[in-house]
Amino acid sequence: MFHSPGTIRRRLSPGLLVLVLLAGLPSLLRAQTPERHDEPQAAPTPSRPDFVIHAFGSVDWTASQRPETPNSFALGQMALFVTSAINDRVSVLAEVVLEASGVNTEVTTDLERLQLTYRLNDHLNISAGRYHTGIGYYNAAFHHGSYFEIPIGRPRVFAFEDEGGVLPVHEVGLSVRGQVPYTGSALRYVAEVGNGRNWADLDTDEGKDNNSAKSTNVGLALRPERWRGFEAGASFYRDEIPPAVGPLIAHRITAAYAVYRTPSTEVMGEWLHLWHRPSGGATFTNDGGYVQASRAFGKLRPYYRYDRLAISGATPLIGSFDSSESHLLGLRVDPADWVGLKGQYERRSERDGAFFNAVHVQLVFVF
Repeated sequence: MFHSPGTIRRRLSPGLLVLVLLAGLPSLLRAQTPERHDEPQAAPTPSRPDFVIHAFGSVDWTASQRPETPNSFALGQMALFVTSAINDRVSVLAEVVLEASGVNTEVTTDLERLQLTYRLNDHLNISAGRYHTGIGYYNAAFHHGSYFEIPIGRPRVFAFEDEGGVLPVHEVGLSVRGQVPYTGSALRYVAEVGNGRNWADLDTDEGKDNNSAKSTNVGLALRPERWRGFEAGASFYRDEIPPAVGPLIAHRITAAYAVYRTPSTEVMGEWLHLWHRPSGGATFTNDGGYVQASRAFGKLRPYYRYDRLAISGATPLIGSFDSSESHLLGLRVDPADWVGLKGQYERRSERDGAFFNAVHVQLVFVF
């Protein structure tokens, strides 16, 4: 039944009428007050991105048949790994490594990785900063957290630069990765451009390139959908290296690999061909690689690695690096989550060709 407004007012009590009028007062005042668009408005404060930090550490003990190498305890690298998602497409990754002696714990600090990544889609991910080069497989799959490696230590060909490595393990520049369009997720690519490796004293320009030539690296990897855990790929790296003394040296690295990795089984093989040629000079070729396998039985995981690095002493820049050949046989046990204990026997020969034996024990952990 329809009531007139007057009828409604008569049925309201005086107190209720006052409440209704007061409730409508703010709307009435806003309607009669002009908006002040000419006044500056405070910009909204963006929320700070959240970040996640993990730390990786290790304690080592090594003994060798070599009389000049006494058995010793040592602290391994302590790696601080930080990630942050700025938004749905942009993220940051940083890896800082602290190294200390076991006696006085004098610490040196290295910024191993610092990358800002923009992810457009599965086909295009662009990273800028300092990164691990996509040469072959191992270098981009395993970083400074030794917890994730089954054997103790990296294959000799992938040793870090400050540990006598023959490869440009790190670069500063741009790295682009993604899935190749129209191949599903089976075929992936990497393309990188960076400063390249320096062999000159750069005290005045720390971290900068000292020639106009830039290094480039391209690679392809195949991951068949029906063979989960399998991957095969190849990469090609090129650079022009200015040594401290002498002509410019052309440097090329070709890598090929095949791996099969699941939570319980790991079989990996990789071979690299290194090519150096000074401007107007002879060409020097060298090679290195490894084959390794492991299998988990509950918390126990035995493993084996064959590791070889063949370097000619006459090769520019890397000729003084020792060639080596080694067989590693070890056992890893994970007594608790994020804690691992590795025991490893090594039979190794170096430039003189004589084999010697060594034992290495490593405790790895994440916190």
